[in-house]
Amino acid sequence: MAESLHYEEMDVPPELAHHIRCLWRMSGSATDASAPEPIIPDGCSEIVLNFGDAFIRYTSAGSHRQPRSLVAGQITRAIRIQPSGRVDIWGIRFQPWAAAPLLGFSGVEMRDCLTAIDDVAPSLSVELQAAADTTTTTSRYGRLVQVLTRRLARARPVDARLPRLAALIAERRDPLTVRAVARETGLGVRRVQQLFRDDVGLSPKQLHRITRFQRALALGRARQRLTWSAVASRAGYYDQAHLIHESCEIAGCTPTELLGAERPRELTEAFLDGDRKRR
Repeated sequence: MAESLHYEEMDVPPELAHHIRCLWRMSGSATDASAPEPIIPDGCSEIVLNFGDAFIRYTSAGSHRQPRSLVAGQITRAIRIQPSGRVDIWGIRFQPWAAAPLLGFSGVEMRDCLTAIDDVAPSLSVELQAAADTTTTTSRYGRLVQVLTRRLARARPVDARLPRLAALIAERRDPLTVRAVARETGLGVRRVQQLFRDDVGLSPKQLHRITRFQRALALGRARQRLTWSAVASRAGYYDQAHLIHESCEIAGCTPTELLGAERPRELTEAFLDGDRKRR
């Protein structure tokens, strides 16, 4: 990644790890050459806190400034954003099953939505503003952990079988039907559908589609000598045409166009599985 943007991830304390995958920070500045970049779905919802200049989101209807503090529900297709100046963003990345129970909404209602946190969890928004009063990474991290710990104590319980269900789907090369997922775990079909609808915000098929695409991109970046046909086979696609079709549906372009751009896609690369930096 070029030096204009710096991205890092921070592990959370063990008592939060069942609900929170990590905290992350991106800092730096936009360059004159900055252009809108796609953020690829990864199967997780997030809270994003912007302490720098606004980001611009581009949609088919035009462009607009993103809220400074927002909840990003599960996305099924890439979103395109662009920094407008100084970048100082913190994120709270939830486990696939945890955002809805912790924040108190239905996962499916937030699917493909980026919403101001004031409109989703007003009380949490007030608590998170305390993090804005600190300036060091250590103090801001500590404040966020305190807020999340208090919030977790009031969260709706997560079905203990859901993490296993999500892992089962994510690790498979070939997709499982809802009936097969239910059979693997001893749950009824309706219960599986309810858990994914309300807590994950994606169907089992959608979660598998996203994690398979991330797996293909990770392979393509880590082993650049592999042909896309080989990547497709190893990631669990029928063939290269299947991978290209899925890439166009999810990312809005082919894998080659996504990863082989002449100008490095700093935002895109930061949020791809397999290229995340921990501290």
